[in-house]
Amino acid sequence: MLSWKVVSQTFTVAHRSRGRVAALEIMGTNLRVKDTIEHGESEGKTFYEIIEAAATYGWKTFDMAMMELYEHGLITEETALLYCTNKRVVSRGIDKLKKTRGETTSDLRGLTIDAEYRKRK
Repeated sequence: MLSWKVVSQTFTVAHRSRGRVAALEIMGTNLRVKDTIEHGESEGKTFYEIIEAAATYGWKTFDMAMMELYEHGLITEETALLYCTNKRVVSRGIDKLKKTRGETTSDLRGLTIDAEYRKRK
């Protein structure tokens, strides 16, 4: 079987302090990729899902690349969310990273339970 990797790259990601930084999506070859190329994507069998499942082999989606660049301080949260494929995935990933760093994940303050709601409980 022929072994190959597909690397998709974009330079449009603004570096936090200087110029641009490369964001790479990396996909290799396996039977799932071959089958998806031959028969097309379907529910539960998209290239995005295939790449996610093979992350342990060095494959990564653009979303993973955005979170990695953010984690290393190379891009801002706003840049990561601007260029990602799935904002919910990246937003959750960034919130998880912020939580492990002890940073706040929301600017909401002073929330309380409504007195009427409390009476019903």
